[in-house]
Amino acid sequence: MKKIILIGLTLIFSGIIANSLIADEINTGRFNNLAIGGYDPVAYHLLGKPQKGSKDFVVIWKGAEWRFLSQEHLDLFESDPETYIPQFGGFCANGLSDGHKIRGNPKIWRVYNDKLFLFYSKNGKESWILDTDNKINLASDYWEKVKYD
Repeated sequence: MKKIILIGLTLIFSGIIANSLIADEINTGRFNNLAIGGYDPVAYHLLGKPQKGSKDFVVIWKGAEWRFLSQEHLDLFESDPETYIPQFGGFCANGLSDGHKIRGNPKIWRVYNDKLFLFYSKNGKESWILDTDNKINLASDYWEKVKYD
């Protein structure tokens, strides 16, 4: 009986840790588990600008709450979230390329090669634009080391 209880507790605890690790991959910052500050990730791609999502159109994905402007945007996201999510979980693409993990600002962004990138500051975005492909490679390498921190 002790073995069964121990196995059960181990499985439960493993699930909690796994969910926690996944949630850490998405920048919810100071937004109470709200991904990218409640901005609609689909809007960047379809409307070309950041737009706040609605509490009426919500999905939980990778442990974070994602909000959308419409049911259409929510449906698009659910059909292929990887197309719409910000790269590096919404953390600053330039910061990661410089070796530090800081939150991205959903109002400072760029879509490059159909991928959404967020930045902490306008200066960081400008620096990133000057050497985009190299910065993406550097950020990707660093992200693999810190995404669950």
